[in-house]
Amino acid sequence: MAAATPVFHFGPVLAQTTVLPPVVVTASRTEQQLSDTLLHTTVITADMIRNGGQVDLPALLRHEAGIQITQTGGIGGASGLFMRGAATRQTLVLLDGVPINKQDATGTTSIEHLMLSEIDRVEIVRGNVSSVYGSGAVGGVIQIFTRRGSGAPRPTLSLEIGSRSSHRAAASVSGSAEGLRYALSASSVGTAGFSAMNPAQNASVNPDADGYRNTSASGMLANQWRAGQEIGIRFSSSDGRFDFDSGFDTFTSVHKGRTRVGMLALYSNNRIIDRWQSTLTLSEAADRNSNRYLTAFPTTDRFETRTRQVDWNNEIAIAPGWRATAGATHQRQSLNGDDGHGGLTDTARNAWSAQAGIERSGPDAHSLQVNLRHDDTQRNDSASTGLVGYGYRLSDSVKLIATGSTGFSVPPLGFLHGPYGNPNLRPEHSRSVEAGVQFSMASHLLRVTWFDSRIRDQIEFNAGFNNIRSAANDGVEISAQSSWSDWSIRSSLTLQDPRNADTGERLRRRAAELASVAASRTDGPWTYGAVVSYTGRRPDGANVSLPAYALAGLSLSYQMDRHWTVFGRIDNLFDGRYQTANGYNQLPRAVFAGVRWQQ
Repeated sequence: MAAATPVFHFGPVLAQTTVLPPVVVTASRTEQQLSDTLLHTTVITADMIRNGGQVDLPALLRHEAGIQITQTGGIGGASGLFMRGAATRQTLVLLDGVPINKQDATGTTSIEHLMLSEIDRVEIVRGNVSSVYGSGAVGGVIQIFTRRGSGAPRPTLSLEIGSRSSHRAAASVSGSAEGLRYALSASSVGTAGFSAMNPAQNASVNPDADGYRNTSASGMLANQWRAGQEIGIRFSSSDGRFDFDSGFDTFTSVHKGRTRVGMLALYSNNRIIDRWQSTLTLSEAADRNSNRYLTAFPTTDRFETRTRQVDWNNEIAIAPGWRATAGATHQRQSLNGDDGHGGLTDTARNAWSAQAGIERSGPDAHSLQVNLRHDDTQRNDSASTGLVGYGYRLSDSVKLIATGSTGFSVPPLGFLHGPYGNPNLRPEHSRSVEAGVQFSMASHLLRVTWFDSRIRDQIEFNAGFNNIRSAANDGVEISAQSSWSDWSIRSSLTLQDPRNADTGERLRRRAAELASVAASRTDGPWTYGAVVSYTGRRPDGANVSLPAYALAGLSLSYQMDRHWTVFGRIDNLFDGRYQTANGYNQLPRAVFAGVRWQQ
């Protein structure tokens, strides 16, 4: 068991040099000013991603308000994501609007294999938005956007090297001309790594370094064939190869895995009339994972989850300040797998949904958002859910906000029919309320939110998947961003109580306290960045309590001329020791440096 004293660790930096973009789309499925959203929404911009210098999505998200990341080892290690204490499968992850949550027995999303070289921006919506996005969104939504083509051709190249034989190379180009938009990017990432499991906690584990390699690509091509009429294609592919440790190892055991995450979408974006915008999207998302256990009795397991989707979404301007949305979605979800011991899984189901919403953001003090949705999942029940949000502007800079919502979440196919599956699992039903105040002025935005959520028939794993009577979480969440002259600051604080509502016990691996502060300053060609964050104590199994820890980081870049920039960062400056999952190591001290060229 790990020592119970906090450790201090210098980690990723989210330095920024520009104010957040004013427009978001995820909170209501329509374009809104960030300060107009009634749901607690934040944005990670392209500048933040570039200046932070991090490699993968978990490193980017871990300092966001209300988000806690767990990982079994270093980069490429299996990751979990808790948003407002909700289980990983209860947060919907969208890649350019396409859901990429897995249907296997993990119920997770392979965020550890999504490289930041392919990502342009991220929008995060906290709280129960099941009535907007359906099953799997009771904790919130994270939408990842890849690059969009616009303007003159803009190529970029970057190279980075670092500790433990780490390297990263990335290239991209984007632009538009005569109604044609295009973007293409590719990257290669690798590291020799370190031992994923801690030999001091498991004497039989092989202490060798567990490395990681990844090749990724993404792109889009769109043609505006007439004013207001566009057809296009988007794709994304990530291929991660990793070494890993197991709790059942011998000293010489070697294990290797591979995960391929892919998305392909065809869309038609059409302005039917001046006030009616319609988008039809056909997409497929696939996640293929295989693991080879190279022991005295070698075995290989493999699982493939796939979601094919047809989504039709409409936005209608019905009056000044009033907009309506309506749409329908069909999904074909499938799971095919082999656990390596004769256990085969081959199952699929259909899911249908219809949703509608209305939004008001007028020039007066009142704003409103109402959403209704019906989901029907083959062989696993149906439900209707709703959301009502109201905002009242006390002044130009102060707004009061309140929302209430219900949610519905069906078990992934692997929970029902995979290893340890339970075909009698019931869907989860939830209800959430929250109230808050927002202060916005010029380049400053502060949001304080109190929330209370309850989930009936929460699914937990205990020698198999089972429904518990209920889970609950309540607390306060604060996010702030400010810019003064050459300084940019982002900060967050979450105080919460995620628990089994029947026993009062804290839910596994969830912390009650999360906090972070990131600051950056631009001084001529120099940009300096630093971040400090804190994660409180949390349980991880019977009689195991993971110590609280602090994370921090430093970064530096120098723009030599209009095209060339050199940059560097230090992770874990004090070489602290901490764990996000019991028995699994996290990154020791590491130094990285690189160079970037852009047109």
